[in-house]
Amino acid sequence: MNLAIIDTETIRWSSEINGGFDNLQAFGLTLLAIGIPQSDGTLDYALFSPYASLPQFPTFDFNFISREQATSALERAERIVSFNGDNFDFSILQSAKFKVENWRHKSFDLLTIFVRAAGHRISLDNLATSQFQESKSFDSSKRAVEFWRSGLELLRGWSGSSNLDQTTSNQFCRQTAKHLFQTVIDYCKQDVLITFQLYQHLLQHKQLSYYDQRADRSRTLDLSDLVDRGFYCGYR
Repeated sequence: MNLAIIDTETIRWSSEINGGFDNLQAFGLTLLAIGIPQSDGTLDYALFSPYASLPQFPTFDFNFISREQATSALERAERIVSFNGDNFDFSILQSAKFKVENWRHKSFDLLTIFVRAAGHRISLDNLATSQFQESKSFDSSKRAVEFWRSGLELLRGWSGSSNLDQTTSNQFCRQTAKHLFQTVIDYCKQDVLITFQLYQHLLQHKQLSYYDQRADRSRTLDLSDLVDRGFYCGYR
């Protein structure tokens, strides 16, 4: 089966937007990361960003793909794996003018499956730590928003300070911006990898462990019924 694992990052955070998470159309896409599993078990990553058209971005060698290439990759996939794709990523992509309806029908959303069984939400970091003793590089996706926007501000270049010449200041700003953008890219790719690892774990073991903060204990959630019944197949 052809899989694609996705994650998105945005230009705004919920606290900045009227309606918060009920107004996903206002978040604004900054980055889409697509992971395609290879025969050796690794992921081949493809990155799309609407900001790639800015004049400075081609000099950063991020190897962004085009909108058409991103669409083609997700159209070819028989299953699109995500963590909160049903209620977040697909809406973010739709706000960026992608046609996502067909993708929703191919969705395998790990968070949707977890909530259906447990009756409450869980963070990707909680599941990653419980399964693999691995934490995400940012403690909140808000940091990715802050880093990306800081990078955009730095692309403005010269500060006008009399202590620095314009060329030196521009070079420093671009180098720092590249570092910030790369950090967000690495964070998004890490989310894709963790999602893929959780997907593999779920299909193999048909359960997910998590830390229940309210009860202050670890729990294991049996998901065999949902996986066996193919609950994840199709838009819900």
